[in-house]
Amino acid sequence: MRKSVLPLPMVLLLPLLVGSADGLVSVPDGPPPLWSLISDRQQVRVFRQNDDGPDFAIRGTTRFALRDEYALVAVLRDYAAYPEWLHFVTEVDELAAGPDGGRRLRFTTRLPWPLRDREALLESRLLPAPVSADQVTVALSNRPGLLPPDPAYVRVPRLRGSLAFRRLEGDRVEVDYRLRLDPGGDLPAWLARLLLRDAAHFTLRRLRAAVRQPRYQGHYYSGLDLRGPGRPVEGENVTKPQ
Repeated sequence: MRKSVLPLPMVLLLPLLVGSADGLVSVPDGPPPLWSLISDRQQVRVFRQNDDGPDFAIRGTTRFALRDEYALVAVLRDYAAYPEWLHFVTEVDELAAGPDGGRRLRFTTRLPWPLRDREALLESRLLPAPVSADQVTVALSNRPGLLPPDPAYVRVPRLRGSLAFRRLEGDRVEVDYRLRLDPGGDLPAWLARLLLRDAAHFTLRRLRAAVRQPRYQGHYYSGLDLRGPGRPVEGENVTKPQ
């Protein structure tokens, strides 16, 4: 059994990406009327939002068995491994703690040639949820002014997103992943939609595989009321290091 105390900022990363500090929304059940299904394969559904705004919006959903819920936390606190499951992402750097226990992060992406790679400076924050809801949502909001410009990347000018987990019956979980952004630079609309579709599909597919990896099993984080074999029985004194 492995035990580690989860720092408060990491509690904010228990789920996904949805909403933002400048436009928080809760995750509704099922696709809203403005979402159109564009891909349904390998147990991952991807939707595109139909509107006339300047930004692109994508949503992906999937469901899978999750007996060890602490494994999901272990995946989400392993920043170095994010590129293994976040499609197009090459690196994630933790910059600093944000207000209200949030976390400020730098994401870099590698896009297919001849497109220029992107950089996003974001702040993660836990969204409040009803006490009765078995759901956790982490919102990402854009903070493009956190660092000076890097000439090697196009900095994403607008982005908000979320990654939300909802507990289902039978040791299963539903994951809802959303992004709304202006990728910046000269990027044709048809190509941006294609890249976002792939990003949602492969991110959820790889996340589903990541939580099954042996290195993420058997963890326990005090202060989180989750299910998993690493959780000590009531009254047990857990002293083993991670």
